[in-house]
Amino acid sequence: MKKLLILLFSVFSVMSFGQSKYEAGMQKAMQQWQSGQSKEAVAMLDRIAMSDKENWIPVYYKVFISITGGFSNPQADNIEDIVAANRVLIDQWLEKGGSEWYVLKGMNETLELITDPMNKGMVQTPIINKAYDKSIELDPTNPRAVYSVASFQINSAKFMKVDMTYYCKMLEKSIELFDKQKSDVPFYPSWGKDWALKTQELCKGK
Repeated sequence: MKKLLILLFSVFSVMSFGQSKYEAGMQKAMQQWQSGQSKEAVAMLDRIAMSDKENWIPVYYKVFISITGGFSNPQADNIEDIVAANRVLIDQWLEKGGSEWYVLKGMNETLELITDPMNKGMVQTPIINKAYDKSIELDPTNPRAVYSVASFQINSAKFMKVDMTYYCKMLEKSIELFDKQKSDVPFYPSWGKDWALKTQELCKGK
């Protein structure tokens, strides 16, 4: 996980000279998370969000940290509360954040699913698929959207019949999109390529 975070946030190694207060705060939050200080990172992101209420990026990372932390321990006693709190924030930012927030919605509902996949699969799967499909509809070039659809279906193959060939090709497309992604917005989401490459191992073994 630590290696993943180092790779994930290498893009955020902004030079301290000329940094805005926002950039300095965001970089500190990312560094705190990378070093395993998730609570401190979330607290910093909360402060940034309070001072810049029109900016969805600090809240995005707060939710992202919450979800990925939940993936690490889906049987924790407070997971249901985490999912519910994330839903509130996601619903607030879906319209403004667009495709990236629909990816978060799908991830958050996946967190709900993996707490009890056998009993929650029938309800959660359509919700997850709808969120990811919407994220692609809003931005077909979003590599996280394409990856999320492919990854969810590939990982669902252990529970249901899935066209692995189709979704493995979709996964390849997401990797191509990761290589092309660009944004001038500081701290715009760029995560996912390493996850896609890891998921691709499932395709090689199919």
